[in-house]
Amino acid sequence: MTRIDIVYGGKPYTLGDRTIESLRAEISNAAAAGVPTWLRVNSGAGRYQDAYLLISPGTAIAIVDVQPNLPDVMLTPEETFVADSTE
Repeated sequence: MTRIDIVYGGKPYTLGDRTIESLRAEISNAAAAGVPTWLRVNSGAGRYQDAYLLISPGTAIAIVDVQPNLPDVMLTPEETFVADSTE
């Protein structure tokens, strides 16, 4: 089963059985249409409850493709941060 994590308004939500591509298209189409649209997601841990996120132009939303079958990789701080060198 696939899972997508979503951060909206600083709170975490999830979606299951969707692809990143289909979710990105749905969000992009809603924002481009300029008409507010509700996106149904899961809220809570253990016992999920429906939550509805309002998608409109300028909505700040992050989606994360959770890949449970990939090995965890530990990165050093040098690998996770790239400084903007202006010197």
